[in-house]
Amino acid sequence: MSVTAAIESWSGNPLDVGPLYPWVGGELLLLIICVALWICWTIWQIKTENAGYAKEAQELKQQGLSRFVGGK
Repeated sequence: MSVTAAIESWSGNPLDVGPLYPWVGGELLLLIICVALWICWTIWQIKTENAGYAKEAQELKQQGLSRFVGGK
């Protein structure tokens, strides 16, 4: 069972053919889902990078920054 219409001739009115792909009208919902996932991923990425940065900064403070910067 096909949800989309088969195009047999290109000479007709495209509006008479009907939907050319499944879930026509669901684009807004998919856009909202994608934007929500993108925002969640961005927040997670920022938190993860900040945690890693804080951990590395703490290690540098404990070991002495001059060891890494001064070269001696």
